[in-house]
Amino acid sequence: MTMRHVHYESFPASLTKAKLICLSILVFAFMISGNVGASDSAKGSEAKTQLVDSSLTESLDRSYRRLLPLEGGSNFRDLGGYPSSLGGKVKRGLLFRSGAMTSLTPTDVDYLDQFDFQAVVDLRSSEEVALFPNTWAEISDVAYLRVDYSILTMMAAQQDEGASIEEISDYSEMYRSIHRSIEPQLKLYFETLLEVDGPVVVNCSAGQDRTGITSALLLSVLGVGEDQIIEDYLLSTDFRRPGYESGSVDLEVAAETNAFAAMMLRYGTDQDRSRPNPLVTKSGVPFVAYTLAEVRRNHGSVENYLINRLGLDRSQIELLRDRYLSESAIVT
Repeated sequence: MTMRHVHYESFPASLTKAKLICLSILVFAFMISGNVGASDSAKGSEAKTQLVDSSLTESLDRSYRRLLPLEGGSNFRDLGGYPSSLGGKVKRGLLFRSGAMTSLTPTDVDYLDQFDFQAVVDLRSSEEVALFPNTWAEISDVAYLRVDYSILTMMAAQQDEGASIEEISDYSEMYRSIHRSIEPQLKLYFETLLEVDGPVVVNCSAGQDRTGITSALLLSVLGVGEDQIIEDYLLSTDFRRPGYESGSVDLEVAAETNAFAAMMLRYGTDQDRSRPNPLVTKSGVPFVAYTLAEVRRNHGSVENYLINRLGLDRSQIELLRDRYLSESAIVT
């Protein structure tokens, strides 16, 4: 599959020190250790094994619980199995989320091909994709979908000139507005879920911030409770393998033409890239809770947000629920 040509941008002059720090914190979440949140780490537990869904063979269903057993994957997992207040549960084997897939092995590709994935929706910027391409999408019969944008331009719009360093480093202020910055990508994702007939995976670099927000919005509109949504969000701390998200790239060479690589050199050299950072504030509040609260404050509900900002109508929301909710019982 041919990937769209991307262009590189240098650092905009309008980026203040605060914005650059903000950018480094979010984009490099996949290589920052646990110094952002409190000393107590975020906790999550794997969901219990579910009954076989019609989209999975029995042997494939038994091969994983939530996290897929990939040699070179990071945070590639199934969103299925969560109970819905609308009845039933989220179907297993159809909705997946992941970090960057640049390190997938041939064995991983063979395993993923058994799912018959129909689409990959990549939330990453042009700079990230150019540096760490999705080789699986290049060689497999799966639609690779993304919206071209520069991570620098997106983040330049994230913070006001007067934002304090404390607000930025706390993440909570960023999480109140990230969803607005990726609305073209969110629109693409939900349109894809309405159009394809089979499994879809959404990803960003770490599979936790942009992907975490996207997954939270989806689970919410499917009727999953906020406690369960937050539990799923926090699983990234356990399921990420940062070393597989960045591959083996010579950043000094790449930085000559790729602004993202230049930023990694500038901000990432002193960070511990082996451990994910906890996804909570210093007071223990999960970051994604701020996104959900902001959406509800401005729109009343996630459903209204999808209608008001992403252009879905109520019949399409009902179609999402019909397609991705089932009445299968949970195995205890």
